[in-house]
Amino acid sequence: MAIWTTAIPVIVILIVAVAAWMTWTMSQAKKSGYPLEDERTRRIHGKAGLATMMLTFYYLIALNLYNIINIEWLGGVERESMLVINSALIMGGCTFLDLVT
Repeated sequence: MAIWTTAIPVIVILIVAVAAWMTWTMSQAKKSGYPLEDERTRRIHGKAGLATMMLTFYYLIALNLYNIINIEWLGGVERESMLVINSALIMGGCTFLDLVT
């Protein structure tokens, strides 16, 4: 439990640092006149986002199947991660459907 007292602030600091770096990089690119987005990069980012989303779904489904097999056939105990995995799949699926359509 003691690891979370140090891990959570480190995660928050990393998120803020990455957001600040991205904001600074985008403002520098805008000042230099470099186009931030064109049709080709939009298409590449769309394909990369789709591949990332599908890989994430496959990974979550594999974790879910592992948990189900462990519970049903191997006699393991039900883990609390089932709720998180299922809610992540539902929220990710709804977001994906909203973005695609």
